[in-house]
Amino acid sequence: MIRSTVCSIILALVLLTVSAQNVPQLQKLKQYCKLSSPPGFDSTLENLSLFRGKELNYLYPLYQLFRGESAFRRQLGRSGYYDQLSQAICFTEDYQSSLQYALLGYDTLTPAGEKQIERTVASWKNVKYADARKYILFAANNYRVIMINEAHYKPLHRAFVISLLADFYKKGFRYLAMEMLNNTSSASPARLTAVSGYYCREPVAGELVRIALETGFTLVPYEDTLGERHTLTQRDSAQAAHIQGILLKDTAAKILVLAGYGHVAKIPLGDDYIPMALAFQRISKIPAFSIDQTDMTEESNLAYGRKLYQEFLQKNPLDHPGVAFVGNDPVNIANNQAYDLAIIHPPTTYRDGRPEWLSLNGLRKPTYIKPPGKGAFLVQAYYQSEMTAAGPGQLIPADQTYITTNKENFLLFLRKGKYIVVFRDIGYRLLGKQLIEVS
Repeated sequence: MIRSTVCSIILALVLLTVSAQNVPQLQKLKQYCKLSSPPGFDSTLENLSLFRGKELNYLYPLYQLFRGESAFRRQLGRSGYYDQLSQAICFTEDYQSSLQYALLGYDTLTPAGEKQIERTVASWKNVKYADARKYILFAANNYRVIMINEAHYKPLHRAFVISLLADFYKKGFRYLAMEMLNNTSSASPARLTAVSGYYCREPVAGELVRIALETGFTLVPYEDTLGERHTLTQRDSAQAAHIQGILLKDTAAKILVLAGYGHVAKIPLGDDYIPMALAFQRISKIPAFSIDQTDMTEESNLAYGRKLYQEFLQKNPLDHPGVAFVGNDPVNIANNQAYDLAIIHPPTTYRDGRPEWLSLNGLRKPTYIKPPGKGAFLVQAYYQSEMTAAGPGQLIPADQTYITTNKENFLLFLRKGKYIVVFRDIGYRLLGKQLIEVS
């Protein structure tokens, strides 16, 4: 017990030190929140929001979590606090810090557990990789419903789904059902707005919505509108029924489904939880092909998965998303029988502090932005065509960052087109705008 506690403390100190060295802007923001009361800070607020009033404010949840850390730790517990903090950081597109803070909520492994993982990895012989994207597209020939999951604080998973869209459309898939979409009358799935859904406000998710619509997909919300009153199984059963509703209206429909974590599992999880994919198969009598991205992405979900990922990739490195094969058969390295397929994502490579996968397989170009003067903390790029309808406080940025290069510029990843670039100070006050065109 004592040894486990000491290990936890050491892990926390090491990770926070690494975070401070790698992303000093986030530590600057944390210090700002500790030393002064940020604009709009409310010590009585129990629920986090990206809105301050009627305007989106991507730093506001961080103000609350950093300034009100003690209160939120009491309310959420250690694991819950770091989960919320990781997600809040993820929305700013600081992927590296999002991963590092998520780790602080993980459990710890005993030396015996670590040895067991090392033995497990050593037992895998003659592992080869198939290109994950190509394999999924091949498998899609035999299914009308493909389900793939994501970790909510890892936009990498949304970037991978974007890479599938054009080819899925060519194969006749016309529906993209997304758990993150707002399933009420206040939002239209035909366009991206500030009320399209909570996770849709994350910029890569916003690009997923835009690109899916541009490709020709019909977006379908399927969340249980009474989820807060329902059990987990009731919620997932409602989700499954909403997806089945697509097939009742279009009997020839092919559907790509994006969900969080275990919703796409095809076996019961625990004694009384029937996940959405299993519920869907039971009521529709149509097999779904289920794909996991969460177990074998860097840092995984828990300490066990993190160690497994690190050990396996050290022995079997890869540089693009892959599916592990032993002989002629795909294998799930995490031994998770809930899914038909497990994707292994390579460790992220960074360019000036930002993930290279933000290029979305070449759809977006690295674009360096020079701030107009001192004091710029956050830079956001909005599509000019969307700005004609609303101000930036009602729009989802194409990309944004507070990470600066060694030349004090900001690196954004943007598709071809015209953008209004917005500069904000650490208090989220507007400093200026400029028009740019990416060609």
